[in-house]
Amino acid sequence: MIHIKKHPALFLLHNTSMKEKIIYEVDKLLNAKYYDGFRLPRKTLKLLRCIRIHYKKFIISDYNQQLELIKYFQKYYPELTQYYKPKSSRPRIYKVIRYLFEDRLYDEFSSGFKYDNKTKEYNAYQFVELINLKTCPYCNRNYISILQKENEYDKQTRPELDHFHPKSIYPFLAINYYNLIPSCSTCNKLKSDDNSLDLLHPYDDCVNNINITYWLNDMKFYNVKSIKDITFESENSIEIEIENMPDKNKKIFQLERLYQEHTDIVIELILKHLHYPESYINELALFGYSKEEIYRFIFSNYLNEENLSKKPLSKLTKDIAEELNLLDFIMPL
Repeated sequence: MIHIKKHPALFLLHNTSMKEKIIYEVDKLLNAKYYDGFRLPRKTLKLLRCIRIHYKKFIISDYNQQLELIKYFQKYYPELTQYYKPKSSRPRIYKVIRYLFEDRLYDEFSSGFKYDNKTKEYNAYQFVELINLKTCPYCNRNYISILQKENEYDKQTRPELDHFHPKSIYPFLAINYYNLIPSCSTCNKLKSDDNSLDLLHPYDDCVNNINITYWLNDMKFYNVKSIKDITFESENSIEIEIENMPDKNKKIFQLERLYQEHTDIVIELILKHLHYPESYINELALFGYSKEEIYRFIFSNYLNEENLSKKPLSKLTKDIAEELNLLDFIMPL
């Protein structure tokens, strides 16, 4: 899991753009006083007025503020904090709020691309471009790529946007800045509509405490007579563990099981620890390469925390390299 930092310029753009849209859409409903042929009840109108006044709570509230908002809705509007099975009946207030936040706001944001005199409205493509994550923050295993249209005939693609608090359960958080997590299709499908109240959020500073480690599950590994007996085939003796991560995160995203597919990286690091010539590292340092650059030469990955999202499995590589004291061989800056 990779920690995401707030992007100030994107945060401001999101707030400004969504403020305009949410007020416009709420005013349309308030002025019409009808939705889908039915007159809006007093309770629904009261909520819409509340949303118009406190729009920031729905656009830019952070994780802890979102939890407070969820508690408020659970107490006063419990119909808006429940999971409804497909094709099951839903209360009218739920239909109105989902129409507002999902149909009118999120769906337009998600796919909204207007090619007219080469201008674009703010949308999900700009969001993922500015947030600038190259790999999925949930797993750090898969690249998440973006291609935008340059003309009306081009195709486009972008990473999936996971709603950390599922919009099917909490529709009022469908366009919240901190609730939109660019992710790979694997993680987005694994998480699906699972309730998120016990999950570690990618923006939480506690993500930095997560550590990927390994242990050896075969006693033969401990009885080798020479380092030559440790080979690439020894990866079958490696068991990968993730420390300081909530069990629910591990369970939903199946991270330890998925990372078990990458024991080859761990054994490669062990072999580098045993065989890599210190003279080569010293030679690179003499050429003026920095610690970060030497690390990239040796491990084909990034060292600094702010760069970990740029390449798959960079967190795994860094944590195991530190555990093996491989970084001690690299000349300091």
